Amino acid sequence: MSTIMIVFLIAVLGYLLGSVTVKGLSLGTSGVLIVALLFGHFNMEVPSVLRDIGLAGFVTAVGFIAGPGFFKNFKKKAIAYVLLGIIIILIGAGVCIAVIKVAGIPTPLAVGMMSGALTSTPGLAAAIEATGNDMASVGYGIAYPFGVIGVVLFVQMVPKLLKLDMEKERERMSGAGESGEEHTAGTKTRSFLELDEFGLCAFSAAAVLGILIGKISIPLPGGAHFALGTSGGPLLAGLLMGHMAHLGPVSISVPKPTLEVVREIGLALFLMGAGTNAGKALWRFCWNTARPCSF
Repeated sequence: MSTIMIVFLIAVLGYLLGSVTVKGLSLGTSGVLIVALLFGHFNMEVPSVLRDIGLAGFVTAVGFIAGPGFFKNFKKKAIAYVLLGIIIILIGAGVCIAVIKVAGIPTPLAVGMMSGALTSTPGLAAAIEATGNDMASVGYGIAYPFGVIGVVLFVQMVPKLLKLDMEKERERMSGAGESGEEHTAGTKTRSFLELDEFGLCAFSAAAVLGILIGKISIPLPGGAHFALGTSGGPLLAGLLMGHMAHLGPVSISVPKPTLEVVREIGLALFLMGAGTNAGKALWRFCWNTARPCSF
């Protein structure tokens, strides 16, 4: 089966699965991941270049969408956001160490599982570099689908458990982003040079800038290195360009419909690539460990 056929077939089946709703809960785009896992199990794959293009497109679009109100909100609650991020990472690291000690799982496999559970592709790259062992990618493949599905279900369940009125919450939160929207609207009242109707030139420029930023390597103690990678770099570039909206007389804003379409396509491509790779990794893990598997 050709790669083009595989990509579109996964998309069709994935979105059909994601549209199924049970008691108000649905997988959404994560349905693509489930189908991709099955395709990967049968040795079908989506080239890694499509996965990386999807990841870069997805995070760049997210950056543009969040950019207008991001920096103001971050300035107001920077300490809370930073602490929350640190706490999440510390909990994940603590659980990882406990699993290594208690269950005796090999360290490369465990750190890969932690990266997958946190759905962190840069974390996987760091795990492979730190351990020098491909078992990290196997662990990532095992845990990643559960991390994605868990987040999707948790996000949908929390409002129901807390009995929140999401319409009121959205109205309240929209006030926080009004200044960003006003800033963007204000720039549109002035006459700026638009490079193209759909903003694809500015979007592509942000992706290029982000990829270059992601390649910057910062040395750390012990010989390790830190880099934002294909996910962090484009996200940062998107945030900056989304916040600025224009450079002198040139508009670098991207219409929201374009961003929403690119975000969805990018996410789907990334999940296809990650899912097919994870499907093969999961099978190899079961085969090599000779444990009973239900595949």
